[in-house]
Amino acid sequence: MPPMPTATKAIARAARIRSNDDAAYQLAGMLVVSLFPALFWTLCLAGIGSAVGHTPSAAALMTFGTAVAAFCATVFQVLTSRA
Repeated sequence: MPPMPTATKAIARAARIRSNDDAAYQLAGMLVVSLFPALFWTLCLAGIGSAVGHTPSAAALMTFGTAVAAFCATVFQVLTSRA
């Protein structure tokens, strides 16, 4: 007969399962928190550039959007880390 799992093993297993679920929710949250502001500010930059007559290039918009997304993702990760 195999040994019965101890309470410590059961708790550790539950924590691993919970941490996997938390990781999925955290990834989804990071995508929402970083992509929507990046898209918003990139569209604002493109709109303002077009309004004043100096439309930014696609490379400039992509660089700006990537920088905004990286910044937002970094802030989100710092705020939600459990250190």
